[in-house]
Amino acid sequence: MMRSRIVPVALLCACLAGLAACGDSDTKSAAPAPSGRSVAPLSSAAAAEAADEAADRIAEAGGGASTGVNEGGDKGLCDIVNKAGSTMKGTILQNQKADGHVDAAAAKDAFVTFHKTVSGALIFAKTSEVTVAAKAVADEVSKAASAKDPISAAADAGFDKLSGNLTTACQNIGVKINF
Repeated sequence: MMRSRIVPVALLCACLAGLAACGDSDTKSAAPAPSGRSVAPLSSAAAAEAADEAADRIAEAGGGASTGVNEGGDKGLCDIVNKAGSTMKGTILQNQKADGHVDAAAAKDAFVTFHKTVSGALIFAKTSEVTVAAKAVADEVSKAASAKDPISAAADAGFDKLSGNLTTACQNIGVKINF
């Protein structure tokens, strides 16, 4: 029984492991820097609040469908997804029990926060390879969040292929991530 709980957590963490090691792009993103807050490990509430604040800044700046999600465009989106993924992974690891089990509520909270952050960043984004890949990952994480066992659902969902697509899309525009 213990092994069956550790395997999904290990698979999901392996998919997300490269995300924590992701570097910034070779060029500076024009996306605004966090406002004095550490991105990881943010609490889920703080991450959701940060996403809401970013969406508010975009709306106040007159952001619309023609202006993109943020000043950094796809590169900024890759950075946002990278940071949101690191926060999600950190939350899952912080809530992992000694037997490898992660409470469903904690996993759901981490997944919902990731989805909300990425979806918020996609609100005004133009369709591109990066936005399509980011949306696919966020939607899959959202589906897993609604499962009885979110960790197992994420591990079984083909997340590896979707995260590979996102990594490739970001690398194609010069942002090195390994989601």
